[in-house]
Amino acid sequence: MIPIVPSQKSWVDGALAALPQVLVDHAHCERKAAQTALKLMGRNSDRPRLQAQLSRLAREELVHFERVLRELEARDIAFSPQSSGGYAAALFAECKQPGDELLCSALIEARSHERFVRLAEVVPDPGLKALYEDLLEAEERHGVLYVDLFEELHGKSATERIAVLAIIEDTIVNRPRQPIRMHSGG
Repeated sequence: MIPIVPSQKSWVDGALAALPQVLVDHAHCERKAAQTALKLMGRNSDRPRLQAQLSRLAREELVHFERVLRELEARDIAFSPQSSGGYAAALFAECKQPGDELLCSALIEARSHERFVRLAEVVPDPGLKALYEDLLEAEERHGVLYVDLFEELHGKSATERIAVLAIIEDTIVNRPRQPIRMHSGG
């Protein structure tokens, strides 16, 4: 289990009030998740098993990206550049120990899972509810994969370090005056 502090109700309320922006941000997040997997492949080119797992992950993230683009198109919402909430950059800036990038990636996936659960419970649009419910399993699986890769590469449990990073992640996700995004605001 990846230790994520539940989102505040204010995030859920804000996300419901800004669903078009949250959906655009979601598309950006899926694309960035694929890029992160590819970046980690490049940094671990001497590990064929890790390469294969991250390659599959990157492809799945791109499929999710394309699916969110279709949801945007169906709602006549333009996929456009959007200011970042700075969540991932702030979290990755906390990478101080070997393997932290894997654990930060696990936390990002776990936060996505947690927020998809929250949105699926309350979003009035049946299509978006189905999207969020459908992506839940993948987000959870991706988080677990990153933890497993950390433990395999470093030969130790991730429990202690991910608990430290989860406290930092909660602080980052709840920074004041952040825009409502998949991983910030509220």
